[in-house]
Amino acid sequence: MRQNKTLKICANHLVLPSTSLQEHAGSDKSWVWHATDFSDGELKDELFCIRLGSTENAQKFKEVFEEAQESTEEKSDEIKEAAQSTADLLENLNVKEQNIEEKTVEPTANN
Repeated sequence: MRQNKTLKICANHLVLPSTSLQEHAGSDKSWVWHATDFSDGELKDELFCIRLGSTENAQKFKEVFEEAQESTEEKSDEIKEAAQSTADLLENLNVKEQNIEEKTVEPTANN
């Protein structure tokens, strides 16, 4: 998320399924949530608050936020499945030592 006029990054975080979006002070135009943010170049736990111009925009924000949560959850499940599949393959991986015979060439009278 960037600020309107300066375009400075003001929020850079994942929208996780565990992120709780709540109305701010009973307003139907404002939302608050906690997230681990990276907008300043380092990870920090932050409390975010957004106030939108209308109730309709606030509801649209909530819908998009929840869609992002669902998308993150689906990707998380895919990553977990891929990790489990990789772990299973690694578990069945056998490394066998092979004996390689060294061959030496004896010099002959013609060499």
